[in-house]
Amino acid sequence: MHAVLKAPPPQAGLLMVEDPDQLPSVGPGQVLTDLIAAKTIPEVHLTEVFRQAAPSRIIQVAHQINAGHMPDLRHPEGLSDFYFIAVDDPAETAEKLVKLVTTHIPRRFGLDPLHDIQVLCPMNRSALGGPCAQRGPYKPALNGASTPTIEKFGRRFAPGDKAVQIQNDYEKEVFNGDIGVVQGGGRGRRHPDRRL
Repeated sequence: MHAVLKAPPPQAGLLMVEDPDQLPSVGPGQVLTDLIAAKTIPEVHLTEVFRQAAPSRIIQVAHQINAGHMPDLRHPEGLSDFYFIAVDDPAETAEKLVKLVTTHIPRRFGLDPLHDIQVLCPMNRSALGGPCAQRGPYKPALNGASTPTIEKFGRRFAPGDKAVQIQNDYEKEVFNGDIGVVQGGGRGRRHPDRRL
């Protein structure tokens, strides 16, 4: 940030944009948050949501949480972009998640379970984290019969498997969050980033 602030000429302006509802930085520093808290620069808060439609339950629940209220978690009537399923046991969670991804969501929304649905794991270390997505109940249900397989980074990959990039690689132009599909013959292609 020091280099960024030194780079512009004196007559230039600098506009910084932050979403205060995003997760905090994974590395050291929270520059914009600290600058806003210091009250030394002008700031503007944007309040209109463009990403989802106004009736989106995701938006409604997010606003309820931000306001410090318990969100409405009841199952909606008809189609919705937000559903809450309460489960206490990790094994039961994995079982329900497999059914959701392979059966319920594709049937309800007309989606392909392998290419149109992305499971986002809360963390790598839990029973439901990243390793589980690669080796656990999801893979056999979605792409378990695919061959040949190759072992890399302690995980087994086969054609048709999805892989998520978890670190920026500027030279190869792949970035954290990019989703790819393993192709046969050692070549991969980038897959459109589609998340549910």
